[in-house]
Amino acid sequence: MGRPDEVRTASERGGLSSVRWGLLGTANIAAKAFLPALRETGGRAVAVGSRSVDRATAWAADNQVERADSYRAVISDEEIDAVYIALPNDQHAHWAAAAISAGKAALCEKPLAMDAVQAADLLAGIAPDALLWESFVFPFHPQTDLIRELVSEGRIGSLREIISEFHFSVGRPDNIRLQPERGGGALYDVGCYPIRLARLLSGAEPVGATGSMGFGDQPVDLDVAAVVDFPDDLRLMLSAGMRRSPSTFTRIIGTQGELRVSNPFHPVETSTVELWVRGDWVQTWPAADGTAFRHALEHIRAVLTSGEVPRYRATEDGLPQARAMDLVRAGVERTHSV
Repeated sequence: MGRPDEVRTASERGGLSSVRWGLLGTANIAAKAFLPALRETGGRAVAVGSRSVDRATAWAADNQVERADSYRAVISDEEIDAVYIALPNDQHAHWAAAAISAGKAALCEKPLAMDAVQAADLLAGIAPDALLWESFVFPFHPQTDLIRELVSEGRIGSLREIISEFHFSVGRPDNIRLQPERGGGALYDVGCYPIRLARLLSGAEPVGATGSMGFGDQPVDLDVAAVVDFPDDLRLMLSAGMRRSPSTFTRIIGTQGELRVSNPFHPVETSTVELWVRGDWVQTWPAADGTAFRHALEHIRAVLTSGEVPRYRATEDGLPQARAMDLVRAGVERTHSV
């Protein structure tokens, strides 16, 4: 087992040029997004952990993972360098802390914690330089670099408003996203993305929020709409939910123009960024090659194998993001209850 709150360096691991990963959980995102990106970056999927070893064994065979085991066995495995946590939301903080304490790097699905209190407890128990990332992978994608560059250069004037949505449809009634006791709901699952984007582009934290939630016959929020206030008269208008056709269309609006981004969170080959100034189209950029997961895993590999300086760690951003989520949820619930 690695030293607590510390990840073995490349030399301690024998100078490996690839990263050996363990997975906790058999969620769809692990099979459809994480594992394909891991193969592209030359990493090894060494083991998957589950409460049911039989189920994990079948899943490992279906998804070309070398072996299956329990959660605890995966994070204590000497052959594993990093752990991807794709468990229900209410288990994220516990297993992120366990992975870091076992000497692993960890990429934990969002939300990192159920609220700011839990996030603070998690981060207080690990070293400030622990290699822990919350799985917002879009900041690592070159498209995000382009967007930030266009905004910082003043190509749209002063940033004033971000209108961002993230919708998809949940089909099965037993989907874990519909279980409140496991941290389900639209705000936790996808409403967090526009909030993270607004924080990233503004370099500031929200100061207020109002909005509404839709529940239908379910015990969790199926959709959420919110106006989130930031300093300097910037606002985020977010719409997120689990009962509409897929869309992540986003407008980033300034005093002189705007960026229209077809998919800021998980760009694909057909995704674009359009620059409009004073109502006229100016230029279109296609998305760069590679998924956001691939770019994130390439960064983690470089951190672990060649000493690249880590970016976007949860030790720096996890608590501010959790506080922002708490603020939005409180504002929406307060407005919704009136």
